[in-house]
Parts: sequence; C-alpha cells; structure tokens
Amino acid sequence: MKKLNKLVILFCLALTVFNCSSDDDNNNQEPQSTNVITLNNETYVVNTVIVEPSVGGNTFISLINKSEAEVFDAIDNGTQLNNINVFNMRINQSSLGEQTYSFSDISNFEFSVNAQIINGELENGDILLDRNNIDANLNASTGSFTLDLYAVDEIELSFQFTRNDGKIINGSYKGSYISMDNTDG
Repeated sequence: MKKLNKLVILFCLALTVFNCSSDDDNNNQEPQSTNVITLNNETYVVNTVIVEPSVGGNTFISLINKSEAEVFDAIDNGTQLNNINVFNMRINQSSLGEQTYSFSDISNFEFSVNAQIINGELENGDILLDRNNIDANLNASTGSFTLDLYAVDEIELSFQFTRNDGKIINGSYKGSYISMDNTDG
C-alpha cells in the first residue's frame, strides 16, 4: 500500500511539473502595428484621431501623436505645443462609410513631424508626405484609405501611400476618436 501511495504522489507531482508552462512564454511580443504611422522602419505613435465633416462635401481626418487634452489646450488657449507629428487628409465625401477610398477620393494629405502649435496654428515641421510639394519626391503617386469601423465611439482605419521616390508610408489606428461634427448648430 505504501508503494501505491508513493506511485500516486509521484504521478501527481509529474503531472504538476509537466503541465505548468513558463511565464516567460509571453515575452516575445510582436512590434506594435496599430495606432502608428510607419516610414522607412521609423514608427510614429498615434494617440488622437479627429474626424471633421465639413461644408463643401469633404471630411477632414487628422492622426496626431499628442493627447486630446494637449491638442485642444494648445488650440483653444494658445499654449505652445512642440514635437507634434500629424497626418492630415481630406476625403472627398461629407459622410464617411466603412469602405476603401481610392487615391482619387483623397483630395489632399500631408504628414509632418516635429511641428508645433503656436497661437492655435500648426507651424513648421518636416514634411514627409504631401499631395503638392515643391520636392516631387515627397508627393505620393498612389494611395488608399480604408475605414473598417466607423461607430459613434470607435474608429478603425488604415492607409498606405507610395511616394514618388518609392518610399511607402502606411498607418493604422483602432480606438476612440474625436468627432468635430458641426451639424448640430
């Protein structure tokens, strides 16, 4: 009987040892690929997205590396805000839907890094992508914007542009956003 008890205890101990996994298994995380903009293996974090339907049949979308509070404080109160990375685009539709918008649907876009908000206005910055830049290499020749989810409190989007020099700028965002819809009055 003692042998049987020892065998049962050894069996239970073996099950315990072989069934426990290492806590280190989850340390191999993929690099962040959501809420970022990427160019040449350089990653720019996106913390705030603003969607602004406008008079004239266009919708403006901005992806910014600063928080909502920082951006609105700088715009509304004239606080200077430095080191802003901002991707702006204008879609040729007043109401957006969950679909892919082609290059011809995007009438304007610009990606600037290290910009500032001074006296409520976006200033300076290094332009990395533009629709009509003097440096033709910074202009895109192809691109698209996909809106996968557009709900009252959440948005999921992605985009990709190819500059004339062949460099690709892409980005994605999933999370809450700020709606600047002025149709309420």
